[in-house]
Amino acid sequence: MSKNRKKAYIALLINTVLWGAALPIVKPSLEHVLPMQFLYFRYLFAAPILFPFLIYFLFKLKPSLKTLAKIISLELLGTPLALTILYQGVKQTSAIEASLIGATGPIFTILGGIIFLKEKEEKHEWIGLIISLIGTLLLIFEPLITGRNHSASFSFTGNLLVIGYNLLWTTYLLLAKKAYKNIPKVFVSSISYLTALISLTLILSISNISTPLNLLQIPSVAIASIYMALFGSVIAFTLYIYAQNLIEASEASLFTYLHGPVAIPFSIILLKESLTWPMILAIIIISIGVFIAEYRYKKLIPVKNQ
Repeated sequence: MSKNRKKAYIALLINTVLWGAALPIVKPSLEHVLPMQFLYFRYLFAAPILFPFLIYFLFKLKPSLKTLAKIISLELLGTPLALTILYQGVKQTSAIEASLIGATGPIFTILGGIIFLKEKEEKHEWIGLIISLIGTLLLIFEPLITGRNHSASFSFTGNLLVIGYNLLWTTYLLLAKKAYKNIPKVFVSSISYLTALISLTLILSISNISTPLNLLQIPSVAIASIYMALFGSVIAFTLYIYAQNLIEASEASLFTYLHGPVAIPFSIILLKESLTWPMILAIIIISIGVFIAEYRYKKLIPVKNQ
């Protein structure tokens, strides 16, 4: 294994822990604030951190108004809209299920690439994809199977909202794949965070929903907001971009599947949640599907010297 690949794997493992722990850390705060209020506080911290990068790239790249409008439009879809749906789902379901379902996002990205970008998949990839989808469906319907749909902690509706987030996020990724091809990703993030903060401020104002700063005196709200602003946004994102520059983007995306398993111990320790037999079975099925679909990395694709 090359030195660069080792660095990439270390960065991705740290990223996986930071993003995997995110939903169990965020969920308690949603008992005190609305998802949009939480996102507002998150970007109230995150936007200023990346603001210097925004100024730097504006002077360096001198992007046209058309380019800026394109980025802002896409980021409205991928940040405030998509994340509001995700956290509304997290509020209604368990952090374990939300994390496991959310971690299947690459499956939807692959499907979207096949349908809309006419990307071709090999036979073993199709088999793995179908198996993973079966496992995902088992996760979605877990509340109905176990009969715990009456509980807000195990909500079928919440699971559907997380799936809705996956679909919306997939749409964003497919559109961004072409739009951001030659644009620095940190520049995109700096615009995204500021766009999210401004749009959420306007939406909350129009909806007559107040966001008093004294809400940050609630420990769970303050911890979740600061964690997602610093560790979940700036640090984790930077590590992911760093790793993606050292190895293939498709290989880096495989670490997304680890977010769910990482969330399990955090959910059990922090939220006292528990695994059900459909969840365990779904994890096994999805893991088998991912292994079949991605086995080519070990055997079929030679490792490049970095």
